Amino acid sequence: MVSDEEFQKEILEKLDALTKLVAVTANAQTLLGGKSQKDQIKVLADLRLSRNIIALVVGTTPEAVSVRLSEMKSKQKAEKKSILSPEEESEER
Repeated sequence: MVSDEEFQKEILEKLDALTKLVAVTANAQTLLGGKSQKDQIKVLADLRLSRNIIALVVGTTPEAVSVRLSEMKSKQKAEKKSILSPEEESEER
């Protein structure tokens, strides 16, 4: 059984996602217009929307969204690693 607190938290998370989705939909041309699917996924992920919602908005599957997000994360890690000096890199570990 779900506690009242857990239930309220879940409802608030869903309301937050709906609010963001409405905002994105209302401004879709400005936020997403002319951007590649990958860039659209990044914008929506930055808004902390779920991969299911992102998939619906950009017209793909949740699995494809996961793959794109994973690729972006790997690329960011590689870029960060190439920027760090050897001393900074050892501090990161």
